[in-house]
Amino acid sequence: MELPQLIATDLDGTFLDPHGKYDRNRFDRLLGALDAQGSRFVIATGDPLDHVHDLFGDLAHADQLTYVVEDGALIVTGTGRVLRMAEIPADLSRFAIQWIQTAPEMAENFLIACGAQRAYTTLAADSQRFAASRAFYPSLTSVSDLRAVPEPILKLDLTWLRTDVQAQVAAFNRQFAGQLLGTSSGLGGLNVTLPTVNKGAAIRLLQQEWQIPVAQTAAFGDSGNDLAMLQTVGQGIAMANAAPEVLAAIPRHTAQTNATSAVLDQLEAWLTA
Repeated sequence: MELPQLIATDLDGTFLDPHGKYDRNRFDRLLGALDAQGSRFVIATGDPLDHVHDLFGDLAHADQLTYVVEDGALIVTGTGRVLRMAEIPADLSRFAIQWIQTAPEMAENFLIACGAQRAYTTLAADSQRFAASRAFYPSLTSVSDLRAVPEPILKLDLTWLRTDVQAQVAAFNRQFAGQLLGTSSGLGGLNVTLPTVNKGAAIRLLQQEWQIPVAQTAAFGDSGNDLAMLQTVGQGIAMANAAPEVLAAIPRHTAQTNATSAVLDQLEAWLTA
């Protein structure tokens, strides 16, 4: 099978193993081989830019990566060039935060407001949940009022201590229809962005930016916030551990989970075909 010219992957539940790790030496070698073949690699995640820099920034071939972060609200090349930044209007983000914090349908959530530079929460800085969240948001900052953060908000990140949040996703999207869009991010998570912001829209922008035909693009994913991306590329590949709605919507599945380096194995297969 021909090597795609653009390959994108989600991180958690897809590229990273259940411990949040990956084979760094193998991936770095494959990045060099992809670049030699003229193929571009994209990290597409709901995580922030500082987290992906921590994961990939010191690779020898890190400059060859492109980062689609905050579910597509921010697109940055490996050399630091910003290709897109989509901010939620301040009045709308403040109203959404207030509704999330008070609506009975959204009770018991942990809320993070994601800016371009930092992420913010009302969790106490010495709490266990704050420490756990910093694994994904290295710049997480505790504030008293999320409606008063000092920079534009790109995304809202909600998490519950349950796995099924479809009712919360539906409630949010009823309330903010046409203004904001909530999508499931797996593991009891809900990501909120502008309706025109998602991983699929980001990949379309990169297809146009690099003049790569849709048929020459591929992507890997496992969660609801990956669906738009998987449906935008020529080869959308769902992980064996993907959410039921992803497995139902995407015809092609791997036989492997994220615990078995499925993405790296497919890269190797493409490069050696």
